[in-house]
Amino acid sequence: MQISAKGGTIVLDYYPIKTWSNNIIPDKFLRILSFKGETQTKRIVSTSQLDEEVRDRVDNFNYSITGNKDNLPQFHSHLGGAL
Repeated sequence: MQISAKGGTIVLDYYPIKTWSNNIIPDKFLRILSFKGETQTKRIVSTSQLDEEVRDRVDNFNYSITGNKDNLPQFHSHLGGAL
């Protein structure tokens, strides 16, 4: 999923996370914040955090949903064996 504001100046992308063996990790997404095309932050969020953030930004801060298709799952090394 992707949401953006200010004509695409600020973009938030959300990607499902997978293991090395290509198993999707439920309830975890990689959130990437970009400003003018430059990545600012990356962090892992839960499904509830994603839902809350998207609703808040669309309803209260004039963000638009600019991509509502599933993005390709991404491997994230910080997950390790914690899940």
